[in-house]
Amino acid sequence: MVLTRLTVDGRVTLPKELRLAAGLHDGTELEAEVVNDGILLRPCAKRDPDQAWYWTPEWQEGEKQIEVDRAAGRLGPVFDSADEFLDALRAQADRPSEPSVIED
Repeated sequence: MVLTRLTVDGRVTLPKELRLAAGLHDGTELEAEVVNDGILLRPCAKRDPDQAWYWTPEWQEGEKQIEVDRAAGRLGPVFDSADEFLDALRAQADRPSEPSVIED
């Protein structure tokens, strides 16, 4: 058994050994249910397991960075369809490219 404490603002920290044993990571959503002898926490099963990569901390960090880049106007155009995207690629491929300059 591992002890933890409820903070003034209602937070509970799950010790690292419990998180590791349960396969939980930062950002894991938990369902909470009152049962006869306490509170049961279990990871939400609403997500498709094949999409678990999306919810990893590394991927979520990338998602946050994209939002920063979008807000700063550093992203290219947004396409409404795959055909529109492919047309833009074809148009870019048809343009003559500038010669590369290699400096020694």
